[in-house]
Amino acid sequence: MLSDQERQWVYRHAYLPEHLPDYVAAVSGAEPFLHLNYLYFWGKKHLIFNGYPLVPDSDPPAPIYNYVCEHHQPLTAAVIAPRIWLPKEQWEHQEDDRYYRLDLPLAAMDAPVAYMLRRARRELNVMHGRFGKEHKKIIKAFLARHRFSRRQKYIFKHIVQYLKDSDSAVLLEARKEKDLASFSIVDMGSLNNAFYLFSFRSGKLNVPGASDLLFQTMVDQAQAQGKRAINLGLGVNAGIRRFKEKWGGVPFLDYCSVQVDNREVDIGRLAKKL
Repeated sequence: MLSDQERQWVYRHAYLPEHLPDYVAAVSGAEPFLHLNYLYFWGKKHLIFNGYPLVPDSDPPAPIYNYVCEHHQPLTAAVIAPRIWLPKEQWEHQEDDRYYRLDLPLAAMDAPVAYMLRRARRELNVMHGRFGKEHKKIIKAFLARHRFSRRQKYIFKHIVQYLKDSDSAVLLEARKEKDLASFSIVDMGSLNNAFYLFSFRSGKLNVPGASDLLFQTMVDQAQAQGKRAINLGLGVNAGIRRFKEKWGGVPFLDYCSVQVDNREVDIGRLAKKL
């Protein structure tokens, strides 16, 4: 578990969503730990290892990972890093992507984006909100419309826990009169970075530019707090990449994710399947 001093240090240097202890702990159920500038999470014999050091010129992740594994003896592990150093026979289910970042202050806005903002402002009001039944229904409908892995669904369902546990998470919502059109969740806990974590739109109330209006509000608040950049998360798919790129977001860091299973294979049970 992190001490108060370690926790403050982590938040001061965080530049990835997975560096946010409250966020990862809420969506994983694991406890955060710090070892030689690397953050990891441990719970129920499962290790979540973040292979991105919190400060430059740190040791490479491989010896840190080996030490943590020797100390905790995990049965399973999830590893994220710019590159996976483990032998291929030790892991499976690799996912590759890139993190996006928007440097602040924001550069000149493209005309189409400015138009969408003007259009949305005519219909919507943006405010800080509190997670409730309306937000839960929008997430539930969102999950029904798209295909996600079990792990991704688990994360979405634990957003409310993250909002309860975090002092730096902010829920921004756009409403047309009393009706909720869209909402975003951002984190302002790092010294130099804001984090664009989630964005959802109502499937019933479609107001063009709602997501753009929330994004602009996030940018305004991040700049007012002196942030140097906003981490926009992963590219995920072409549509999400286009949205981030139209605002000036650029890929800045490679992302790899793998699953490691250290459990011994039951040879007898395996033989029955052959």
